[in-house]
Amino acid sequence: MVSKTLSEIRPGKELWNIKARVTRLWNATLLSSGEQLSLDMILIDQEGTMMHGVINKAYMDKFKPLIEEGNVYTIANVRITPAVQKYRPVVNDRIVNFLPTTTLKTVKDTEDIPKYSFNFMSTDMLSARINVDMYLSDVIGVAAHIGPIEETRTNFGFTKIRDIVLLMDKWEWLKAIRNYFSDNLIIIDRIICTSIDNMDDYSSSP
Repeated sequence: MVSKTLSEIRPGKELWNIKARVTRLWNATLLSSGEQLSLDMILIDQEGTMMHGVINKAYMDKFKPLIEEGNVYTIANVRITPAVQKYRPVVNDRIVNFLPTTTLKTVKDTEDIPKYSFNFMSTDMLSARINVDMYLSDVIGVAAHIGPIEETRTNFGFTKIRDIVLLMDKWEWLKAIRNYFSDNLIIIDRIICTSIDNMDDYSSSP
C-alpha cells in the first residue's frame, strides 16, 4: 500500500491511503446538550503537515478502540473534504474523513514523523484573531493570575471552569481567557499552554 503525504491528498471522490501520527485525540461534544458528535484528531505526517481528522458518530464504536493518541498508523480508504469555515483546529483547508471501509494498522514508531508541530505567531497576529472564528487558538504565556477551578451550570449539567490571565511577550497582557476543560490547561513552572475557542478580550495594560 503506497501512502500519500497529507499535502498530496485532495478533496473529491477518490479514496486515499496515508501514514500519520495521531498527535491529538478528543471527543467533539455539543456543549448545549452533551451530545457526542464525533471523535476528532490531529494527524501529522513526516513533512510536519497537520490535518484535522474526523470519525463520524455512526462509526465511533468501530474505530475508537483502535486509535490511541501518540501512535503512528497507516490509514487506508479515507475521503478528503474541504474544512468547515469555523473553528478549525489547524491551519489547513482540508479534513480527513473516516468511512465504514477505512482500515487502520499500527506501525512501528519512527523518528521521521514528529510527535508535535507548532505554528508560532506574534501577539499582534494573535490579537488579530479577536472575534475571528475560523481557527481555534493555542496560547502560551506566563501565568499572572490563575483563578480557582469552579463549577458552572450548562444545559446538560455542571462543568468545570477556570479564569486565567497570561503575560505575553513584550510585556503585553492577554486577559479573560476562559478554560472550560481542565485537561486543556498545561502549567509548567507557571508557563501556560491552553486551547481556547475564541479570543474575547485583548489589552496591552494589566
